[in-house]
Amino acid sequence: MVNPTTIRKKFVNRLKSVPKSPGVYFFKDISDTVIYVGKAKNLQNRISSYFGNKSYDSRINHLKQNIHDFDINITQTPNDALILESYLIKKYQPKYNIRLKDDKSYPYIVINTQDDYPKIQYTRNIKSKTERKLKIFGPFSKAKEVRRTIDVLNKFFPYCTTHVQRCSENCENAVTKDEYNAIVSQIINFLEGDHKLVINRLNHEMLTASKNQMYERAGRIRDQIESINEFFKLSNSKSSSNSKIDYIGFTLSDDIASFQLFESRYTNINNTFKFIMEGVRSRTNSEILDAFINQYYFQKYDKPEIVVVSVCPNIKEISTDVLKLKNKIMKFVIPKIGEKKRILELAVNNSKFNLEHIKRAENDISKTLHTLKTKLNLKTIPRRIECYDISNIQGTNPVGSMVVFINGLPRKSEYRRYKIKTVNQVNDYQMMSEMLERRLQKLNINEPDKIPDLILIDGGKGHLSSTYKVLLNSTFPEIPIASLAKKHEYVFLPNSSEPLDIESLSNESILLQQLRDEAHRFAIQFHRKLRSKMSLDHPLQNIDGIGPVILKNLLIKYRTVENIKMSKHDDLIKIKGINSNLAKNILSELNK
Repeated sequence: MVNPTTIRKKFVNRLKSVPKSPGVYFFKDISDTVIYVGKAKNLQNRISSYFGNKSYDSRINHLKQNIHDFDINITQTPNDALILESYLIKKYQPKYNIRLKDDKSYPYIVINTQDDYPKIQYTRNIKSKTERKLKIFGPFSKAKEVRRTIDVLNKFFPYCTTHVQRCSENCENAVTKDEYNAIVSQIINFLEGDHKLVINRLNHEMLTASKNQMYERAGRIRDQIESINEFFKLSNSKSSSNSKIDYIGFTLSDDIASFQLFESRYTNINNTFKFIMEGVRSRTNSEILDAFINQYYFQKYDKPEIVVVSVCPNIKEISTDVLKLKNKIMKFVIPKIGEKKRILELAVNNSKFNLEHIKRAENDISKTLHTLKTKLNLKTIPRRIECYDISNIQGTNPVGSMVVFINGLPRKSEYRRYKIKTVNQVNDYQMMSEMLERRLQKLNINEPDKIPDLILIDGGKGHLSSTYKVLLNSTFPEIPIASLAKKHEYVFLPNSSEPLDIESLSNESILLQQLRDEAHRFAIQFHRKLRSKMSLDHPLQNIDGIGPVILKNLLIKYRTVENIKMSKHDDLIKIKGINSNLAKNILSELNK
């Protein structure tokens, strides 16, 4: 875990580039796992608050210590951020979020236009089998305002028909089917954003009631107007289309393209994805988009009906398997005005930020590695750094770990674990030496990319001295080596009794601390796994008939093998899973 002050130092420049827009932010640990998802009206202020001096509860403080990186998605409104946050928490199940297990969903308004007399309905559950029959509006974040709006619509539009049983069978105000459907069309127009007619009528009724001194009625109408205005604040970024739509925005820089994709289902953005494509230099926008569409949608199951893009792809260059849907062909749209245009621009803005984020991070890492080269007096920039750590408890199950950072980022596929084989006593120096010796024996002069530019040892001068001897006696004595001592984050080089002049909160020290912490985490994880495996290798399991369940029941009852050995046959058969023959066998084996 990294100190919060260290985190603040690391992110001070990047925080300035975060926009003051609504959106969703992600915190990730050193393994690039999403550990927290949050929403914000102002992303810069909200994210910066985590790295200030303010004291939080223990859970948030623990979160802060595990933040290795962050990312964002900009949204149009705070309400969109709230809904997107919910989807992403369900998707990633971040350990520091409160995670709902009951699949709670947000409310929608639906109208089944295929009914003879469609109704306005409130629902939280839209089934894929019926979605094509429905006119869907939502999701919305405030159920109360949605219900109020439906109530206003039901009372305001005078659709009186015996088919929906709103009044008596012989009601003289009953309307025909055509009249009813015309009113439903007005309701749909209202839900799609044309609410002037309703607001004007309600304002007229409120003024009339007020002139007639019917103040209670005027107040109720005023509340209805406020509810409708609040409803349209919630829905002002919703698309009126019920289709499955993807929005693809991208930005180019040198040889890479940053892509941001928004998935819109049931009229709301409910998922986001970001991608980087390399090798785009000298390619046209259409060529780059063609390549992305072919690669992204080739094996995707839930394909959109409509893809909103800023340039037209070359359909001839896109695989027919990609374009093929169940009953139709994927359609590409370049919007000129309206909601689709605004959401596409949002995707493009996100892709620009993603690219800036990458370039800023690369620049920061590049500067850090150059500084580290100078501070450690290295001949080359330490692009590949390997860090080693040992984990054992009083000498039991000693293990070692090697983690690899390339250009300042973890390369998990190259991590290695070691069981210590030759050291039979508690001696971290010898264990570290054994691990490094085995690692160096695996290096190949013909694979220069695998040879580290720097070896980092978790420990002080003693650890460094013992491993340096191993290095000098190897085929690669020229590999630079250093150690990082935990207490003061001192960095030592061989043949020097004094630590280097590297400030513990400097970027180069932070990078070394991240390597050391990751090696420590990886070693402990392996050690726990071995201890857990040993706990399953209990001597009682050598007795025929005893498996994990019966073993657990025995240990709960008797705790030790000695207590079981002293037990009686009649007591053993009371334990679930043990019959008379097994009880006799247990006592016989233990008393040999």
